[in-house]
Amino acid sequence: MAIIVDDSSVTMQFLPGAAKAAIHPGLQFAVVHCTAGANTGAGNTVPAGKVKTNDAIQMKGKVFVEATANEFDFGDHEFGMVQVTELHDYQFQYVGRLDSDGSVLLNLRAGFTKSPSLDVEPVGGETVDEHIFSFSNLETKRVTTPRTGFEITVTFGDHPNNVVPWRFDNTTTHSPNFLARIRRAQHFVVYFVTRASASATPRILGRLGWAVTWDCDVNWTTATMRPRLTMNRAELFPGTFKLGPPPAADDWAQIAVSRTGPSTNAQDTTVVNAIYANHQPPACRESATRPEGFRSDFFR
Repeated sequence: MAIIVDDSSVTMQFLPGAAKAAIHPGLQFAVVHCTAGANTGAGNTVPAGKVKTNDAIQMKGKVFVEATANEFDFGDHEFGMVQVTELHDYQFQYVGRLDSDGSVLLNLRAGFTKSPSLDVEPVGGETVDEHIFSFSNLETKRVTTPRTGFEITVTFGDHPNNVVPWRFDNTTTHSPNFLARIRRAQHFVVYFVTRASASATPRILGRLGWAVTWDCDVNWTTATMRPRLTMNRAELFPGTFKLGPPPAADDWAQIAVSRTGPSTNAQDTTVVNAIYANHQPPACRESATRPEGFRSDFFR
């Protein structure tokens, strides 16, 4: 007799609550956020503050574990969630007041060495596995009807965000360039996983995707030198829950199971440092002119 994970009982829910994709015009930075649990005041100071105060969205996964010998615990079994993500678009465009002031394209996606990538951020000295299989995200309830065992619930949260400076110095023209467009589009898959012990390979019970998109034009008023935001697209939405693992060759699933980097967050930190410290290509492309066909009402 043994503890048996009932794979057919697995469910996952996407719980956005009041979350929605939005951009706030702070005094010093544009604050890209998901509304719920966002500190929009983070854009009012230099350096910027921390945007995330809480997770904007949550995933909740449930599974039943049968106790065939009337066990009172599920032994060494562990349950958790792993997120993998791919950036489809991640660009900040800066443009000068005059054509001769030039332009700068910050294409952060171009600075990533791996995408899709593992999107797990340990906290407080945790290892990646300690974060994935953290007891703080686990709830268990022992039941005896209709079967003896455990109702397992695992939660996972996230809150993508950015602080984007309003100005960027173009070292080609030696002129300040002004934020003209914000674009970020990202797809996520959260995998509900289990393993028989801490030394075992995780097994995927189910997965659920979600996505977020921000696309915003920024124009400027000469009299006040303040930005005016026009949202072209702002979406936060779930995908479809799929029971069980994907095919063995699925590269996203392989990342989730292997839990190897470089992680999304580590790559993001590296590319941001390369841009703002060194104006380093390919993520930072400076030009002596405005983009061809750029809108005429950028400053008015």
